Amino acid sequence: MKTQLLTLQRSILTSGVLIGSLFISSCTKTETQPYEKEEMARISSFKIINTNQKIIGAIDNSNKTITVTLPANLYMTSLEPEVKVASGATLKQGTDTLITNMVDYFSNGRIIQYPVTATDGSSATYTLTIKSDQIPLNPQEVSTDLNNPIAYDQTFWYTRNDIYVLNTLSSYPYIATPESDLELAKASLVDKNGKEYAFKSISSATSPSVEKAYMLLNLNDIEGRVTGSGRDIKYNKVPAAGDYFIKLRYYSREVTLKNPIRIFYNN
Repeated sequence: MKTQLLTLQRSILTSGVLIGSLFISSCTKTETQPYEKEEMARISSFKIINTNQKIIGAIDNSNKTITVTLPANLYMTSLEPEVKVASGATLKQGTDTLITNMVDYFSNGRIIQYPVTATDGSSATYTLTIKSDQIPLNPQEVSTDLNNPIAYDQTFWYTRNDIYVLNTLSSYPYIATPESDLELAKASLVDKNGKEYAFKSISSATSPSVEKAYMLLNLNDIEGRVTGSGRDIKYNKVPAAGDYFIKLRYYSREVTLKNPIRIFYNN
């Protein structure tokens, strides 16, 4: 009887040890991940420092991109970046300079890059993208009827044909009263073939001086309309008689009115 009891105890002990060993083995099994060495040729931080607002660039080291988003109601004509690189890396001299003419950047695009080299011989080039949270423009139509555009007689040089493009809001987006600032605003007439005739100057006004904010365009301010000076000044038929759509830009936003205006000459 004692022998049977001893054998049973040994069997239970052996089974317990075996189960415990299996349990420990299953709990301690780990997978080894390969170590990825951090690149030395990288940008560690990017921010805009010529404003009181906090503007930090989002850095994607995998795709080598930097994205900066400007908040709504902030119309900066230039951006001064502060670029920091990782220890052991160097930014190409002269690439962290002032970024100017922001309206041109938003309307035409521009490649802005930051090449970085490191002491280990590696290199990388980051591309900057600038965005703006400016809300869309929403101007009112000058011509209320697509098939019957408002007509402007450009026959005589002394006729001042002003076009007031009213905004649906009392102040947005214009920030001065009045202003003529091509650093923020651009406008042009566009014909049916897509050819543009740019205005050389633009004015705007905001409340409380006016009921609604507007952009003011004068048809004699179109490029090519006036040539020469003094006694040699000449008023040309530019653009030619026809229907044109008004295209407006204010900072990062652009819109083309749906209904055209009509220009005609009586000679």
